[in-house]
Amino acid sequence: MADFVESAKNFVSSAVSRTSWEAQKQLRVRGKQNEIDKLMDQRRQLLDELGQIAMTQFQQGTLSDPQLSRVCAGIMELDHDVKNREMQLQDIKKDTYTPEQPVADYNPPPFTPPSSSPGPKQSAGPTIPGNQDQVICPTCGNPVRANSLYCRSCGARLR
Repeated sequence: MADFVESAKNFVSSAVSRTSWEAQKQLRVRGKQNEIDKLMDQRRQLLDELGQIAMTQFQQGTLSDPQLSRVCAGIMELDHDVKNREMQLQDIKKDTYTPEQPVADYNPPPFTPPSSSPGPKQSAGPTIPGNQDQVICPTCGNPVRANSLYCRSCGARLR
């Protein structure tokens, strides 16, 4: 029994040790990733600064490199497109919902009670030429299978 308890202690001790090591490793990884992120932020800031300098020179007409001029012209075009879309976005945000008003002179159709005598079974509609297993829905006009109870498109009862 003592061997079993000792074995369990060793197992738990090793699991705790491994968990502690993994936690320390995660801390080291996170720390290193933060260092990399800071360096990438500095790089991004320098690229932004480089871009601003090139854009300023392009706008002043003092940029002599044709490749940079092409890139700057593309950026200016994108800036123009962004401004247009921002104005469109503001227009969309200004839109307000106006519910449809009921028509003042609307007269509902007269009510006709269903007939009490069962009539002949209603067929879904004419069959589609060349395709005998499909018929036309009498409500929406879309093709449906001949033995369907309801139309897939509009939900109308077919039989």
